[in-house]
Amino acid sequence: MAADTDFSSLPRHSVPHLVVSPRRVLADVLSKGWVESLIPLVALICVIAGILATTDGYFGAPNMRNLAQYAADGGLVVLAMLVVVAVGGIDLSVGSNFAMSAFVALFCFHILQLPVPVVLLAALATGATIGVVNGTIAGLLGCGALLTTLGTMITTRGLYTLASQAQLVEISSSARMDDLWDWIGFDKVLTFPVGFWVLVVVAILFFVMFRQTRFGWHVLAVGGNRKAARHGGIRVRTTIFFAYVLAGLIVGLAGFLFAARQNSVGSDTGIGMEFFVLTALVVGLGGFVPGRGAVVSVLIGFTTVYILNNAMVNAGFRGDFVQLSMGAIIIVILAIDVKFRKNRHRLLASTYLDPLAFDTDQVKGMQGLMPDEIAPRLRDAKILVAGQVDGPEDVLLDDAGNLYCGSRDGYLWRIAGPDHAKAEVLAKIGGRPLGLAFDREGRIVACVAGMGLVRVTIEGAVELLTDQTDRSLLTIQDDTAIRMADDLDIAMDGTIYFTDATKRYDIENWGLDLLEGRPNGRLLSYDPATRKTRTVCDNLRFPNGVCLTHDGKYLLVTSTWECSILIFDLARLADGPRVFASGLPGYPDNVNRASDGGYWVALAGMRNPVFDQAMRHPGLRRRMTRRVPPTNWLFGNLNIGGVLKVDASGKIADALWDAPDGPLYMITSMREHEGELYLGGVTNDKIGRLKLAGANAAWRGVESYWGKGR
Repeated sequence: MAADTDFSSLPRHSVPHLVVSPRRVLADVLSKGWVESLIPLVALICVIAGILATTDGYFGAPNMRNLAQYAADGGLVVLAMLVVVAVGGIDLSVGSNFAMSAFVALFCFHILQLPVPVVLLAALATGATIGVVNGTIAGLLGCGALLTTLGTMITTRGLYTLASQAQLVEISSSARMDDLWDWIGFDKVLTFPVGFWVLVVVAILFFVMFRQTRFGWHVLAVGGNRKAARHGGIRVRTTIFFAYVLAGLIVGLAGFLFAARQNSVGSDTGIGMEFFVLTALVVGLGGFVPGRGAVVSVLIGFTTVYILNNAMVNAGFRGDFVQLSMGAIIIVILAIDVKFRKNRHRLLASTYLDPLAFDTDQVKGMQGLMPDEIAPRLRDAKILVAGQVDGPEDVLLDDAGNLYCGSRDGYLWRIAGPDHAKAEVLAKIGGRPLGLAFDREGRIVACVAGMGLVRVTIEGAVELLTDQTDRSLLTIQDDTAIRMADDLDIAMDGTIYFTDATKRYDIENWGLDLLEGRPNGRLLSYDPATRKTRTVCDNLRFPNGVCLTHDGKYLLVTSTWECSILIFDLARLADGPRVFASGLPGYPDNVNRASDGGYWVALAGMRNPVFDQAMRHPGLRRRMTRRVPPTNWLFGNLNIGGVLKVDASGKIADALWDAPDGPLYMITSMREHEGELYLGGVTNDKIGRLKLAGANAAWRGVESYWGKGR
């Protein structure tokens, strides 16, 4: 290909700047994690609205500060209970633990005359000790959490009753004063009590713990599936033990704050707290849901129950009526919440697929080259490593003729030349390796579905290069994660250009992206020098194969669902793509250089007029996915594959087809090497090798990038 080739006269490809759809907005909202808190939040709003309509001044500054003052104790105990429930347990002893911790704090402060920091440590130690007992019996010994904590509840309550009766008079008659003690109990910071800010800090720490720390992940894993967590190497019983200890520690902190504020305890301190806390937890989570660290949801549930209870008591209702009303209201909230959670995924499934009317260019440039017009030359291909590799989506050859490919089970394989008889594992990657390329140093860079971009040395060492890019503007769903890295190529300056074929579907469901027909993919770049990843062009229709032109100035990108090949000017990427070739007879996958200056294009399947017509009718496709089993869906013909030869200007020069019953169906990649074409397929268990008539027997693909001896 001539060095001064200019593609500026090619038609521009229209790329939408923004993809907007009410159905997509609804689906994106439903898929957000915070939607789990929707019903509790609506319930809280209704409670607030009802109080505003019936009570004057309830939400005034004085009452708000008063509510915050007394909310700290219960809020902390709710968070403590959350940890225990998240790990798959329950703690009925929190009320007794709370009372005992408060008593120990008062005893140490008034009777032993200890400094306030030591008093705090004593209260924390008391709560943690009870947590140790619960954790040892329920966690390390594996006894039932319900009976264990019921036993500690009764035992601790008995100890508290005996101790408080013996010391209550002396505590009440103590005249000790301390500025720090009074500051914790009564002073305010930024108009709110100290205890309220303690609750805020602990809530933030819990949120971070569940999201960012190993212990938090282990708690959720154990609560979600103990057997799977054990098989994953997590020490299940130890995790449960420390969850109870942490819960006891937080209850001890709540007891200390209560003691500093009240300066006394009574025989009824903490009684019924466990039921209040469990009620708040159930409202926030929609039930006892192990494996969920939903801090925000639980605090919303606590706030709802706390304000509702407080407002009814302040309104002068009798205690038994308050309990009756609270129970009835909570049952209604839970019934609605459970119904919503049960049907949320159904609603999401019914709205997530968002088909668009889409018209593909008519097939052109294929006169005399269609499968029924020429002999199936791929039937002459030699079959390599049959049954040894599972799904070699892309094939790659080094300058010594060794063959490399990925597989469905997450391995990168090396097949030694020249006979290519045996496949050996080069590296265990984990995700599904798709596109492959050599960098200047001879390392393999791979696109891995679900992971991003990885680099593998010839010795088998694996390094993750990138798994995120910049977030799209004006999007509800966070699309920073690279969901389906598909194919790549590497420029002379080391920049890696690669595609994220679809931002909405994973490797197991990529076919739904075809039924949707929307521009869900993007072209990305990664700079190894700065380790920065950026989005070069967003909103492309399943961008797939990537290949630099022979002069290195342009980038070819196949658009699978549009049956076309786009071309980007690397010096003017901001201008967007032009159309290099369109109206292809099938769905293009990978594209790679040919020895004569042209390009090989893999066709994963053939178009058919019926499906082309279906793409013009989004309602038909939506109804089909709802009413017809997936095995009977109308789909592109992916059982017939082939390879096109495209010249340097984008015109189709030749076509290679397999026989209708041939073994090389759904071809997704091909590489030319020393006069032979190597063929891979994402659903095949073999690699094909075809002798090319008239091809340059000395040409090697890797040398066309980096020169000989690389």
